[in-house]
Amino acid sequence: MNNELLSKILKPFLKSSHLTFKDEITQATTNLQLAGLESIAFYNIPNSEKAENLFHQRLKDSKCRNIITNRNIKVSNCNVWIIEYSDFLTVQKLVCDNLYPDNKSLKLVGITGTNGKTTTSFLAMQIASMLNFPSLSIGTIGIRSVDGVVEKDLLSTTPSYLELRKIIHKYQKSYKFLFIEISSHALDQKRLFDIELELGAWTSFSQDHLDYHKNFSEYFNAKLLLQKNLKNQAIYVPSSETDLIAKFVEKSVQHKVIDLFYSENLSVGFKAKYNQANLGISIALIKELTGHELKSEELAQIVLPDGRFDPIVFGEHIVVVDYAHTPDALENICKTIQCDFSEYNLVIVFGCGGDRDKGKRPLMGSIASRYANSLIVTSDNPRTENPEAIIDDIVSGVNISFIREEDRLKAIQLSLTDLKKKSIVLIAGKGHEDYQEINGVKHHFSDSETIQQIIKEIKDV
Repeated sequence: MNNELLSKILKPFLKSSHLTFKDEITQATTNLQLAGLESIAFYNIPNSEKAENLFHQRLKDSKCRNIITNRNIKVSNCNVWIIEYSDFLTVQKLVCDNLYPDNKSLKLVGITGTNGKTTTSFLAMQIASMLNFPSLSIGTIGIRSVDGVVEKDLLSTTPSYLELRKIIHKYQKSYKFLFIEISSHALDQKRLFDIELELGAWTSFSQDHLDYHKNFSEYFNAKLLLQKNLKNQAIYVPSSETDLIAKFVEKSVQHKVIDLFYSENLSVGFKAKYNQANLGISIALIKELTGHELKSEELAQIVLPDGRFDPIVFGEHIVVVDYAHTPDALENICKTIQCDFSEYNLVIVFGCGGDRDKGKRPLMGSIASRYANSLIVTSDNPRTENPEAIIDDIVSGVNISFIREEDRLKAIQLSLTDLKKKSIVLIAGKGHEDYQEINGVKHHFSDSETIQQIIKEIKDV
């Protein structure tokens, strides 16, 4: 696509343009830093001098020569088209139709929910692939196939509309199904736009993201936007989500209640009722899509994604790494441990992320208090917040004795050192993540790697 064709596409939306040369455009992006010589970059410039200066600095550091923006600016050695910001998505669709056409052969399934999105999409991908329907899952842990990581570094759980269109175009000839984690942020920001979903599921609903959504009602309504993109309007929901089902009934939301699934052939992580719910949804989705299902013994081959009830054996003890970072998720995994590992002493190590929903911090402190025999409160991606202030918020809900250790590595060391009884040590909050974000910088840190190293050091003594 050359810039003459682009100008023709933009004509109904164009406020003005400043074109200095002809150019061939083969890529589109919303990330100016990643834009190349043949890219068109969409860039929203808020109405402030600081924002405009930041744009010019980023453009200076970029190779990009073609910009679509909402501010009437002139840039030397660059083609600029000015449109309203409200038209960005419509124009992105038209650009994608030219650069990344969708032949509709790749069927898309959307999975939303406070917890369980990653596990459900990952399980569904495995089951479909085992039935000879090559599939991908996309979300928090990147793009995955049964062969492993296809693409690791996504900028968010649900990519932007433009990035989703690229992904669909790239993989539509090689795969049958794409299972997409869809966050409430993505739905609120219309990242799906005109993308049609074959089926949709809502795994769970509890407190999270109230830093973004003003209240529970707004959070619920954002999730409910999933319906707008569904070809089949009925939302799949696990039978265990009784409150959510009641809300659906109250609001006349079309839904299909799915039973939990468990088999003794499955790994220990599936003893958790929430994973039985996730598996039940996955099986139901695949049966609807393909008309087929795996035999019980075949299901024994499926695995949970990294960082979801990940057990590491340490002598008579078990260390569990889990992504639980919401009150509901923490309570669910604690209940599972209490029920299925009642003879074990429970040690909990967790923190809460910075620049996120502060209201959940004391709630998680209270939940940990109810289940832990020993509790260590630490940091978890403090981002731009003071880690000690985050811990203060957490411990305001704690009513048992606890250890306070800001350094996550030291906290994990403390939890594994001098274990007196047969114990389960739950390291919660980060799961698969391999970084700690502190003051805007991501430092390499993996709970699993840290645990393995500490266990090795203890054994070597």
